[in-house]
Parts: sequence; structure tokens; C-alpha cells
Amino acid sequence: MSARDAPRTPRLQLEGVRKRFGAKVVLAGIDLTVEEHEVVCLIGPSGCGKSTLLRCIDLLERIDGGRILLDGRDITAPGVDGTAMRKRMAIVFQSFNLFPHMTVLDNVTLAPRKAHGVGRREAEATARELLGRFGLGDKADEYPERLS
Repeated sequence: MSARDAPRTPRLQLEGVRKRFGAKVVLAGIDLTVEEHEVVCLIGPSGCGKSTLLRCIDLLERIDGGRILLDGRDITAPGVDGTAMRKRMAIVFQSFNLFPHMTVLDNVTLAPRKAHGVGRREAEATARELLGRFGLGDKADEYPERLS
């Protein structure tokens, strides 16, 4: 078996992730595998746990059970530096977490430019390609308050 044929480690893997707030179970054993270069979109009704799941993946919320692996490393293990892990991810939250004075394109390109030193042209090209993939290409120059 050549290195090219060897099994790949998923970029992101969630195994039985659970989260509750008091008696309310928000995430009940979520399993998810995201391969390198794969783009995933979370869609569902308000209150179903989309933002909570993203906050758990980004280590902004502690999970109550299960584990989250980034490139095969358990980032939910004790002693993991959450700040260092967040520098390796890019999550854009809806409305209140977007900068209202910046366009969608500016919000989406901010982290790659500031945290990773990606040039404006490259960051914008990538952002436009991703926005287009999700049917949001025409929203690049809109401001957050004009979106749902």
C-alpha cells in the first residue's frame, strides 16, 4: 500500500458529542466526520442546536460527553490550549457575532487575513468561491442586518 492509498485521518471528527444546559439536552450524541477540503453546512430550524454545535467545535462551550478530534487530535481532552486550536479553525456565526459595519465578504475574510496572514486577494477569492457554493455569492457585499 502506497502513502497515497493509506487511509486518511478526517480533518474534523465528532464522536458522540453531548451538551446540555441544565435539564435541557441540546446535543444528544452527535457524530460527524468532515474530510479535508470538504465543506459542510448546518441547516435546521431555530433552536435545534446548530450554533451550540459550532460553539462546542470551536471550544467556546465545553461538551458534556463524547469527543472532538481535529486532524486526529482530541481537542476536548484536558489540558488542550483552546486558543491555539481556535487559530486553526474558521467559524462564522450568524448576526450578533458578525461585525455589523462590515460586509459579508469582509466578515468572512477577516480571520484568514488577520489570524493567518492570507492576502486580501486570496482570502476574497476563497470566500467568494465558498459563498457561491452555498448559493450566497450575491450576498458578498451585503451587511449582516440585511440577512436572516
